[in-house]
Amino acid sequence: MLFRRRGFTLIELLVVIAIIAVLIALLLPAVQAAREAARRSQCTNNLKQIGLALHNYVSANELLPPSCVDHLSNDIYPYQNYSMMARLLPFMEQVSVFNSFNLNFGVRWGSGNLGYSDSNPPDVSAAGGVQSIPQMTALVTQIASFLCPSDNGVGSSGQFNIGGTNRTVGSTSYANNIGLNRRNNGWPINGPAYVCSDWDSAMQPKCGLANFTDGTSNTAVFSEWIRGPAIGPTGAPNGLPIVYNTGGVNTSTGLGKTPYPDYYNMQQCLASPIQTSGANWTWKGEWWAYGGTTVYTHTMPPNRTACIYSDDAGDWQTRGTMSLIGPSSNHPGGVNVLFMDGSVRFVKNTVNYIPWFGIATPAGGEAISSDAY
Repeated sequence: MLFRRRGFTLIELLVVIAIIAVLIALLLPAVQAAREAARRSQCTNNLKQIGLALHNYVSANELLPPSCVDHLSNDIYPYQNYSMMARLLPFMEQVSVFNSFNLNFGVRWGSGNLGYSDSNPPDVSAAGGVQSIPQMTALVTQIASFLCPSDNGVGSSGQFNIGGTNRTVGSTSYANNIGLNRRNNGWPINGPAYVCSDWDSAMQPKCGLANFTDGTSNTAVFSEWIRGPAIGPTGAPNGLPIVYNTGGVNTSTGLGKTPYPDYYNMQQCLASPIQTSGANWTWKGEWWAYGGTTVYTHTMPPNRTACIYSDDAGDWQTRGTMSLIGPSSNHPGGVNVLFMDGSVRFVKNTVNYIPWFGIATPAGGEAISSDAY
């Protein structure tokens, strides 16, 4: 008696495979969207932690922490240039990291050898100068709350040799707001983040809650950015992680223009940076503890090109308080922004530049609708 074997035909097998492939194609975007939603939620939580620490700092000190201290009066230990984030560490359950800083020194640069041998320095490639050497332990600590899960950049590439192992300097996905282009404002910094200086009299000396006459809910204090690849100067245009060279010092583009002078600086950046001639800066997000490069301005709206002014010799000294580096993210459609009232709001890429300029300053006098972002 003959028995007929049961099984799948080739056509049936191909149909089943095709159905599975279609299901995977339908489910994969949903899975990716769910993962991104979780990453965005974590990023929001990071900013809320920073906001809570900021208010605790204000409660203890009656002022916001300075974005940087730039003193030149003491030639031996002139720089107390700790970032705002470094100063918030004790209020973020990071006391041990904060205590590992030697507050007799700055975070980066400085003069003198501090007793270290120039022939075998522990600064392997960090380019931090002698001031940074006593701070190595803290500098190579990567604070998880300073990283957005959606940010796949690296920011820092410099290393210190600690105990025979090369350790990379920590980076950050977040920066504090120093306002608009200070050149258009007669040189003072008009954002909530301020710089203490004993040589630049135009720097805003301090900022406390009394300065927020526009309201704490209408003033941005921190936002996120995509860290750079930290691969060295490059002429290749490759998007938001790179800070582009505007091609020459021209900080006066918006000077005398009314009513929104920063609009003209914004147009200058959008028109000039995609160039293969001239090197561009790839270390955005480097050195979370250093106040000189952990600031952003509101001249550029979210997820637009980032620019720096530089002279013909490629001196990028103005990438701090004179930069056109704005917020950016890998979240679809916009960026997370921390406001001084502690709230975190998602600001869309399509935000109009007028309210975007308005939330840059604590005392600009603008009337901003809550649905303007």
